[in-house]
Amino acid sequence: MKIAVIGSGSWGTALALKGLAAGHEVTMYCRTEEKAKYLREYRINPYLPDVVLPNTLDFQHSYKKALEGAQVVLMVTPSSYVRSTLQELKAWLCEDMIIVGCSKGLEKESEKRLSLVIEEEVGSLVKAMAILSGPNHAEEVGRDLPAATVVASYSEEAISILQEALGSATFRVYGNTDVIGVELGGATKNIIALAAGIAHGMQLGDNLLATLLTRGLHEMTKFGVAMGAKAETYAGLSGMGDLIATCMSPHSRNRRAGQKLANGETMDEIIHRSQMVVEGFFAVRIIYDLAKANAVEMPITNALYEVLYNQVSPIEMLHRLMMRDVKQEVIKNN
Repeated sequence: MKIAVIGSGSWGTALALKGLAAGHEVTMYCRTEEKAKYLREYRINPYLPDVVLPNTLDFQHSYKKALEGAQVVLMVTPSSYVRSTLQELKAWLCEDMIIVGCSKGLEKESEKRLSLVIEEEVGSLVKAMAILSGPNHAEEVGRDLPAATVVASYSEEAISILQEALGSATFRVYGNTDVIGVELGGATKNIIALAAGIAHGMQLGDNLLATLLTRGLHEMTKFGVAMGAKAETYAGLSGMGDLIATCMSPHSRNRRAGQKLANGETMDEIIHRSQMVVEGFFAVRIIYDLAKANAVEMPITNALYEVLYNQVSPIEMLHRLMMRDVKQEVIKNN
C-alpha cells in the first residue's frame, strides 16, 4: 500500500521509516519545496540528525503528488495546524483513504479533540478516521529501537489496515476502539510531564516524581472517564505507557519545558525560544477549562495553570498541593 505522511518533522520522519520497514511505499509532504529538495539531496532531516533517510523515501511539496494513490494518510502536524492543513488537502482525498491523527493535543480555539476536527473537516470524504498514540519518542523510533504504539478507531477494519501499514519486528502496533481515551491520554499526559520537569529541575527527588506520575495517572483517568473514555484505557500504552516515557525521558520536550519553568523562565519565553511546539502549554488551559465545565477535580492541572497563566511560583504551588486537605487514596463508587 501507499502511505502519505503530512508533516516533515521528527515524528513524521520516524513514522515514514516505520511504513517503509513494513514494506510499503511512503511519500512525505513538506511545507516548502526547499525542504523537500534538501531532504531529497542530503537524506538527513535536521530534526533527526542521526538517521540516514533511505532513497526509497519520497519527498513532495505537492498535496496531489503526496496523496495520489495513498490508502493511509498520517497527519503529523502540530495540533494547532491540523484543521487548516486538512482544509488545504481535502480536495485530493478519496473514499478509500484512512486519515490518522498523530498529534497529541487538542485544538486551541475550539478545545475539541483532534478526531472531532478530522471528522468535521473530512469525515464524509474518507473511509475511516483513527488516532495513533503511545510511548513513542521520535528519536528512538527513528533509530529503529523496539517500541509499541496503539491505533484507535471505531472501525476494526481500519485498525487492522494500520497494523499492517506500520507494524514490524521493532514496532508493535496495538488496536483500541476507545478513541476518546487514547486521544485524551496523549493530551493530558503532557500536563503531568510539565510538572515532572519542574520537579526534576528543582531536584526534588524520586519520591515526588513517583507521586506525580501516580496521582497524575489518577487525574488523567478521572478526567477521561468524565469525558466518555474507558478507565482501562489509561492502564495501557496511551495512558500509563506514554506518561512514563514523557515524564522520565530527556527526549520529552514537555519535561524539558518544565525544567525551564523551574529555572525561572516563563511560558512565553520558552515558546518564543523553542523551535518545537510544547503541546502541554496549550493542554493545560484547555483541560483546565473542560475540567471546570464538567466539575472534575484536577489539582495538578490547576497548579500548572496557576504557574503558567497567573505567574505563581512553582515552589508556592508545590506547597499548596502538599497542604491540600488529606483524603482517602481510593474512593470506591457505590
